Amino acid sequence: MTIKNFNGVEIAGTNSMIEKIYPGKFIKGDVVTAEFKQKLPIAPGQYTMSFSCTHINAKGELEVLDRKYEALLVEVISSKDCVGIVSLDTQITISKENENNN
Repeated sequence: MTIKNFNGVEIAGTNSMIEKIYPGKFIKGDVVTAEFKQKLPIAPGQYTMSFSCTHINAKGELEVLDRKYEALLVEVISSKDCVGIVSLDTQITISKENENNN
């Protein structure tokens, strides 16, 4: 799956190979569900998600079985502003030392 901004720039993506997940072997007619649970620490805005299903064929080549481009619209909202693409989960603590020891 990949996430793109509305300018078509890929923000992030992953797949079972990148995640080192071996899905097993399947035969024609098998029904399989792949579930991705994801935190999206990205700046507020609108994004699209694309999904594909591929496999390595007998020749060792990547073969596309199905692709759904921009299949899902994601709108990220936040009560905080953000600089850039990634929304950092920052916690800031400010403390004042007592300068007068009277």
